[in-house]
Amino acid sequence: MKKIVLLALTAALTGCFKSEDADLIVHNATIYSVDDNFTTHQAMAIRDGKIIELGPEREILNRYNAKEKLDARKMWVYPGFIDAHSHFLGYARNKGELALWQIGSEAEMIEKTAAFAKTSDRHWIVGRGWDQNLWSDKQWPTRAVLDSLFPDRPVYLTRVDGHAALVNREALRLAGINSETRIDGGSVMLDSDNQPTGILIDRAKDKVKDIIPSIGGDLLIELIQAAQADCFTAGLTGVTDAGISVKEVELIDSLQQAGQLKLRLNAFLKPEAASLQFMQNGPFITEYLTARSVKLYGDGALGSRGALLKKPYSDDPENTGLALMTDSTLAYWAEACLAHGYQLCTHAIGDSANAWILTRYADFLNGMNDLRWRIEHAQVVSPEDHHYFSDFGIIPSVQPVHGTSDGAWAEERLGPGRITHAYAYESLRKTLGILPLGTDFPVEAISPIDNFYAAVFRKKISDTQGVPFLPDEALSRESALRGLTIWAAIAAFEEEKKGTLEPGKLADFVLLDRDLIKASEQEISRTRVIATYLNGVKVSD
Repeated sequence: MKKIVLLALTAALTGCFKSEDADLIVHNATIYSVDDNFTTHQAMAIRDGKIIELGPEREILNRYNAKEKLDARKMWVYPGFIDAHSHFLGYARNKGELALWQIGSEAEMIEKTAAFAKTSDRHWIVGRGWDQNLWSDKQWPTRAVLDSLFPDRPVYLTRVDGHAALVNREALRLAGINSETRIDGGSVMLDSDNQPTGILIDRAKDKVKDIIPSIGGDLLIELIQAAQADCFTAGLTGVTDAGISVKEVELIDSLQQAGQLKLRLNAFLKPEAASLQFMQNGPFITEYLTARSVKLYGDGALGSRGALLKKPYSDDPENTGLALMTDSTLAYWAEACLAHGYQLCTHAIGDSANAWILTRYADFLNGMNDLRWRIEHAQVVSPEDHHYFSDFGIIPSVQPVHGTSDGAWAEERLGPGRITHAYAYESLRKTLGILPLGTDFPVEAISPIDNFYAAVFRKKISDTQGVPFLPDEALSRESALRGLTIWAAIAAFEEEKKGTLEPGKLADFVLLDRDLIKASEQEISRTRVIATYLNGVKVSD
């Protein structure tokens, strides 16, 4: 009898000793793993930057001896959010330029430009963010006042969507643009006297953009690090940069290798000669950087009436939008991607652009596959074209915040018929079963929480009492969370290492003060990011 008691006591005492070491234990939490079963846990143990186990609070605390413990105080833990479509380097550079987001009129834009010009030591005055749809008259601005204020200093002010720009006479002169200029895939807007108004659409604006000296050197590195800090603060641990050069990929890699940049980045290459040479070595993959995709542009944007439509714009009956590349260009890069194991990702907004790209993808993909070619935005897709996504494994990549930003004027562009199959996120999700979500920042704010809210409630997070935009196309909360995590990872071929909180995966996670799955709409609108962790290390408060 004494022997049995002794053995039992020995076993109990042995159980008090922790058998394994960990670097960090997260406990007293509700941890959404976002695995296949959408399992929740109370605690998880992390070692060497990866998750080693999740489970009940007491079980994890008893089993592991951790150097550090994070008491979540009953708050909620999610996989690190991933922005499936953004312009990270563009956002970084914009931080060194004139900010024109959410301005209320052309006069306010001119006032801000004049004030900025006094403080900027660059010869060019460069800014971004204006949107005439927010102004009372909704009219395009003109160069007249800019010409008088800056007769010898070029001005380049990009619209919020990046598909139009306002420039002054000096910028037009330097770019060689006049009333006779014709540009494939672009438009020079003319006034009643047949003179350029200063508004350049799509490829036309690129003639000016291409001659502006880029921000570089130490300043660019500082701006990139500041952009990273903004991402971490928002709860992002990874982003997709939708269209950068090989030199920019190499810059990102060098910063990451030097420990100056930690944000995980999935890069889409621009379609240029250097990219083709880079692709010949196959996909480029490191711990923090993936480059295995090419980004094409099928058309322009709806806000600047450059999206390519099957029938004319309802508010511009002579216009069906712009095709920004030829079919031969699409075929050239499709063949290159197939030859070198790269993913093709194409911007398509209008229903005509989507139909064109989807049918051409089908020609090259030849049935269901796992190449994961993507349609970026898929804003207006005719119902009869939805089957291409499921038939050929094509991934629709969307931005819910675009729907809530565009909702005030989108029907003016499309009319009551076409608007019913625009921003149709739930319908698109059903086609393939996944729907990666991005924000397209800096077009929209860096905020996965705003994006989640827009996806689920179809309203701006700043307008909780507003009317939902096309509410039948709302995503479920579970789908929205998957879109910000595992589906974004799948779209980048990275689901084996991130996107869920499971043993063996990277310990990238975010701590929030609200339960995105169960909290009320009002509560979610007040959600705060408490902390962001990368590799189990805190990178932002």
